[in-house]
Amino acid sequence: MNTPLVAIIGLPNAGKSTFFNKVLGQKKALIYPEAGTTRDRHYGLTEWDGWSFYLIDTAGIINRPNAPLEKDIQKQTDIALDEADLILFLIDGKSELSDKLLTAASKLKHSRRPVLIALNKIDTRNQKSENSLITFRKLGLGKAHPVSSINGSGMGDFLDAVVLKLKEKFPAREKDETARLKLAFLGKPNVGKSSLINALLKEDRLIVSATPGTTRSTVDIPFTYKDREYLLLDTAGIKRRWKTDTDVETAAAMQALRTMAHVDVALFVLDASQKITVQDQTIAQKIVEENKSLVILLNKSDLINEKDQQKILDILPDYFPMLWWAPVVFTSSKTGKGLDLVLQFACEVFDQTKREIAQEELDSFLDEVLEKHFPGKMDDQRAPKIYNLKQIGVTPPQFKILVNFPAAVAPAWKKHLEKQLRLKFDLRGTPIIINYVRRN
Repeated sequence: MNTPLVAIIGLPNAGKSTFFNKVLGQKKALIYPEAGTTRDRHYGLTEWDGWSFYLIDTAGIINRPNAPLEKDIQKQTDIALDEADLILFLIDGKSELSDKLLTAASKLKHSRRPVLIALNKIDTRNQKSENSLITFRKLGLGKAHPVSSINGSGMGDFLDAVVLKLKEKFPAREKDETARLKLAFLGKPNVGKSSLINALLKEDRLIVSATPGTTRSTVDIPFTYKDREYLLLDTAGIKRRWKTDTDVETAAAMQALRTMAHVDVALFVLDASQKITVQDQTIAQKIVEENKSLVILLNKSDLINEKDQQKILDILPDYFPMLWWAPVVFTSSKTGKGLDLVLQFACEVFDQTKREIAQEELDSFLDEVLEKHFPGKMDDQRAPKIYNLKQIGVTPPQFKILVNFPAAVAPAWKKHLEKQLRLKFDLRGTPIIINYVRRN
């Protein structure tokens, strides 16, 4: 049985993202005082009173969408309505009962989903707020629950009501979400990250537009494939010159960078039909600094021929010498090319992060390396002496080398050792950490 999905629906700027973040206890949705900041559906796993459920933050209901992007945004809300097991109708408690709210309430009634009303921004209970509770009963959706997403007032009682509704359909259960593999699609704007995710899901889950920067917040999407559970994270395009962006776009780019700290595998997306840029190189360096497992996706491969694809493979090490150990997949959301390999490689590189190597194998490996290429002396004439190599951790694999003078080991030899270690034990796609420690 699937984990329940609870969708937050309401008019723009009712405080849906603030409510979403308050329940999850973290700044997950992008908050900005501009109506319509949320464009896609954001998922967050939470728990209350022993019950786990996914909370879905949406852009809200736009009663008369005109522009193409507005229509796409409304489509995302409609999909959330369709897939939700319970709807939380969030209303600005400081607003008046309006035709827009009545129209939205009518839409929710026709969805045939159970609905709970949360009257948001009720920071203090008084006679005015009590009158508002009575007024909004006219929507015909039952009792309105006063809450404050800012100070948390009323949130506990409202979440109790949410769990009571879920009990009618779902049994209580414990679910270990640590088994869900977290994959982040990272890259500069307009390289096709959202299109790739839609192709994997086989549905238009994310808004896709030719306009760079359509995705503003990191979007979490639970996904199951061949009995393995994933969390796909679509991130805002990471731009190099943030000073030229609006504030909200800058915040989105920063959020994309922060996302890397919480994922298992980074899927670095490049546009194969375009030249590699400094922006791409900057993102690659950030991934390396975060010590994340990595798969490089050369997307939009349908736009180039096989000869040009080979050229890209040939020049890739010149632009990303620090990523030579990462597997590369040509992908296309239009033709489906490489999509079967994306999840396969993601699982393989993550499994490598947990790799444990027997000590006798490491001893034999070190002897072989030292016999062929012993580290030479540095300028200060100190002779480095290597004593042993031990694995001291996993996720990612970590090693310790005991030496007489760690500073005496030349950087070139350190790179040589890492390369040989990767090749010997097939540690592809995973970062490895090698600490040089002085023997006392």
